[in-house]
Amino acid sequence: MLQWLMHKKAKEFMTVQVPPYLVNEYYDDRYFDVVNALEEAKHVFFHGSGLMDIFSCEALEGREFRIGETGFGAGRLLIALIDFLEQGNITDLSITYNSVELHPITSERMASILEAFRPQVGPLIDMLVRSYTCLEIARPGWHQIQFARPFGTLTLNLWIGEALEMINALDMPCDIWFLDGHGPKKNPSIWRPELLLAIGEKTVIGGTCATYTVAGEVRRGLSAAGFVVEQFPGFGGKKAVLKGRKK
Repeated sequence: MLQWLMHKKAKEFMTVQVPPYLVNEYYDDRYFDVVNALEEAKHVFFHGSGLMDIFSCEALEGREFRIGETGFGAGRLLIALIDFLEQGNITDLSITYNSVELHPITSERMASILEAFRPQVGPLIDMLVRSYTCLEIARPGWHQIQFARPFGTLTLNLWIGEALEMINALDMPCDIWFLDGHGPKKNPSIWRPELLLAIGEKTVIGGTCATYTVAGEVRRGLSAAGFVVEQFPGFGGKKAVLKGRKK
């Protein structure tokens, strides 16, 4: 399977070949953008959700900060998040990172997918792959990995199974959601109204969400789930992306 993408740069289009191992065969879609995917994650999800502003303005010492993610994939967002926080000179954080994956990949494939980022975050890739190797990914339900980092502690709670099951299994609502499943045309189930309503119910008042898709059904679903949504400038060839705040 081979895919080609068109990216707009300096008013010109460049063709980018997507390697087969970057394509999720269940949805016939790439796991992430192949052009500067770490910076894309930081722009769309971390700046879009106001993550650094939250950590800079709120007294988080001693409080668990909870993040939810729909679509763990190869762990690209988790790697980008750890790198982002370590560049922010933040300490004493306690983060719980709740994610879900219906089709978990092997640790070998994870390493292959993340290899392109090795020059920037090689030690973080090795850390994640080494820990992920110890998980029994054939077993549905929760799996946990804990990371001690300069910014504090991060606990990954990875649910192997369907997203709505994971959200219903959460004991506490999340402060932020990274909605990173494949787009609604490729994976409509991850954007269905029932699921978005459940995400709204498991979000604290004033909590935020961010996603790369600005599809009308996603905007309407998030609005119905209690989020005030707005578009903001995208990254690379993407004109706009989406952020929301829970009323």
